[in-house]
Amino acid sequence: MPSNSIISGKLAGEELCIRFVNTVAWRLRDPVEDRAASPEVMLKWLVDADLMDRPTALKIKADWKRLPRAARSFLQDAARLREAIYALCLARIAGRKADPAANEILNAHLSGASKGFGLAQSHKAMKWRLRPGDVDPQALLKPLAWSAAALLTGPRAQKVRQCQDERGCGWLFIDESRAQNRRWCSMGDCGNLAKSRRHHRRVAHSPQ
Repeated sequence: MPSNSIISGKLAGEELCIRFVNTVAWRLRDPVEDRAASPEVMLKWLVDADLMDRPTALKIKADWKRLPRAARSFLQDAARLREAIYALCLARIAGRKADPAANEILNAHLSGASKGFGLAQSHKAMKWRLRPGDVDPQALLKPLAWSAAALLTGPRAQKVRQCQDERGCGWLFIDESRAQNRRWCSMGDCGNLAKSRRHHRRVAHSPQ
């Protein structure tokens, strides 16, 4: 079962684009649960995903107080990209042709300008960073698009799965199991609950 955290510890090691898609929970039921439904929460997700530092986020939030339309535009673009990636992943899972509109959205983010955004050294690792003075929140969506493109065109594309928990979890994950038959986003959450429900049903229907 997806936790209340925007980035669940259960899926923290997943591909960046998968974690991004999973900011919407309960994909297979109505209504779904958008856990990044405001510009500020989406911005926090980007900080937690290590795509930007907190001082930059604070600068963006301060700008949004003066320009609320810019905040709404950012959230709209982020949500469109997220749903495009989701649609493309579902098409890959189902083995069908992808929606051209979703493909167009992803390509737009792949080809657009990325002024002020690039890799920077942080201790012993490389991280994405906006340069001071070049604060453009839209550029923060670039690594998400690049992550999706790398996944969908790489060898792990055939391992993308959707959680089949009967309550409607619907989170995406990469199936690294040897048998390639994993059904749940997390064995510790949805998997254990599914097994528990099956056990209770067997007990309830067994002869007394």
